[in-house]
Amino acid sequence: MKHLHFIGIGGIGMSGLAAMCKDHGFTVTGSDRDADHPENARIIDALRLQKIEIYPQDGSYLEQSGRPDALVYSTAIEESNPDFLAGEGIPRLHRAELLSQLVGELGFGNTVAVTGSCGKSTVTAYLAEALTNLGADPCCLNGALSKRFRGGRFAGNYRPGEKDFFVFEADESDKSLLRYSPDYAVILNLGTDHYDREELIRVFTQFLKQVKKGAVLEREVYEAVREALPRRLAVRVFDAKPRRDSQYAVTDYRKVTRPETIYVRGRRSELAPTGDRAVEDTIGANNMLSFYGMRSEDFRIESSSFLAAFTGERRIVLPQPGFHTALNALAVLALLEMLEIAPEEELLEALERFNGVWRRNDFAGVTVKGAAVYDDYAHNPEKILSCLKAMREIAPGNLYAVFQPHGYKPFGFMRDQLFLYLDEFLRPKDRFILLTPFYAGGTSSFSPTAEEVAADWKSRTSRPERFMVFPDRDTLADFLALKPESGDAVVIMGARDNSLSDYAASLTV
Repeated sequence: MKHLHFIGIGGIGMSGLAAMCKDHGFTVTGSDRDADHPENARIIDALRLQKIEIYPQDGSYLEQSGRPDALVYSTAIEESNPDFLAGEGIPRLHRAELLSQLVGELGFGNTVAVTGSCGKSTVTAYLAEALTNLGADPCCLNGALSKRFRGGRFAGNYRPGEKDFFVFEADESDKSLLRYSPDYAVILNLGTDHYDREELIRVFTQFLKQVKKGAVLEREVYEAVREALPRRLAVRVFDAKPRRDSQYAVTDYRKVTRPETIYVRGRRSELAPTGDRAVEDTIGANNMLSFYGMRSEDFRIESSSFLAAFTGERRIVLPQPGFHTALNALAVLALLEMLEIAPEEELLEALERFNGVWRRNDFAGVTVKGAAVYDDYAHNPEKILSCLKAMREIAPGNLYAVFQPHGYKPFGFMRDQLFLYLDEFLRPKDRFILLTPFYAGGTSSFSPTAEEVAADWKSRTSRPERFMVFPDRDTLADFLALKPESGDAVVIMGARDNSLSDYAASLTV
C-alpha cells in the first residue's frame, strides 16, 4: 500500500493515525464533513502542514487525488458515506486494523497499549511524556492532544520518535482494541460508557490473552479477569486504597496551601521561618483569629499544590489536581518499573513533570463576575464525577457544571448511573446543566432528550432545583454571565464537539 485515503480524517483518532502514516512514507489524503469548521482548525491545519490534501466528503477525492490503495475508516463512518459509494471496489481498512499492520511492519522494541473506560488518553500522554522526561524518544499515538507534543506539523495526538517505545491508546468503545497484540498493557478501570460491565470484562479478558509480556491493572479489573489471566503474563495491580496485599496503592492525597506573600498594615511582610505567617506575627495570632472570622493581617497571596504518597513511602507533587491524577501517576509508575528503565528516584521526578492534554481541566478564564471557567472532555459518569471532584478542590464556591452528551445512545445508556453520582455529590446551590446531545450525523433515535432526562432526574431527587436545561448556548451564556460569582466554578463538559472549548472561552472576559 502506498496511498491511503482517510474518511473522517479530522477525527481525533483518525487524524493522529493519518499523521503517523504520512510520517512513515505513505501518501495520505482525507475527507471530512467538518473540515472548514473553525473549532477543528487546530487538527486540520496541522494535517495540511504535513502536505496532506483534505477534500470535501462527497466522493470527489477520486477525481482530484486518484484511486487510493485503501480507504481507512472508523466505526463512526456509515455505509452510506459518499466516499464509500464513490470508491466501490477499493479495499477498506478499519483504523485499528491499519494500526495493527503498521506496528507489525515498523518493528517497535516495546509497544504499550493503554485502555480503560476513563483516563486512557491522559495516561497515554502521561506515560509518553514520562518516558521523554527520562531521556527516551517514544513514538506516541493518542486520542487526545498532548500539550507537550503539539506544535508545528503535529496537533499533539501523534509524536514521532524512535522505535524503542511505541505508546498508544487502545479503544474499548468499539472493541477495536482486540485487533492489537502489544507487549504491555495498562487497563485503568471498568465503566459504563458504551455497554454493560459483563461485556466489557469479556472484552478485556480476551485482550489480555493477546498481550505478550506484562500488564498493569486497576484492582477491580484484576479481580474481574484474574481467573483467565495467562500464566506467562507479568501482572502488577494498583489500588485506590491500600490493602494488606497492595503492590501499588495511594496511601495519601492532599491539597497543601502555602502563603507566597503577606501584607500587614499596608506593607509586604517577610514570612516567618514556619512559612505560615508574617514574621511580625510571632505567636500565630492570625491563624488563631481566622477561626473566628477575624484577621491580624491585610491579605495574603497563596499557592496550592497537590501531594500524593504511594506504597513504599514514595511521594510526589502531582502535576494536576484531583485524586484521579494520583491514580494515573500510580499506573504510569507501575508500568515504568515493569520496563526497568530508570531508578525509582528518577521515575518519581519524571512523574512530577506532565503538561497534560487539551480539554482536561483546562482553565479558560474568568466571567465578568469573577467565576473561574474550565473546559473538560468528561463525558461518562465516572469522568464527570472525577472532574467535579477536582473542581471542588480548586474553587471554594458553587459549581455550575454544563454537560453536552456526546450522542443520544450513550446518553441513554449512562443516564441512571450519572444521576446516582450527581444526586449524592451535588450541594444544594450547585447546578448541573444539560444541553442538547451532540449529533454528528448518521442514524439516531434522537432519544432521550435533555429535557426528558432532566425531568426524570427532578422527579427522583429531593433537590430538583440542582438540575437545569437550556434550549441553546446563547441563553445559557446569559445565565452564566449573571449567576456565578467570584469563588464559583463553571465547567463545560462533553466529548467529540471541539466547539465546546471555544464556547468555554467565550464565557470569559
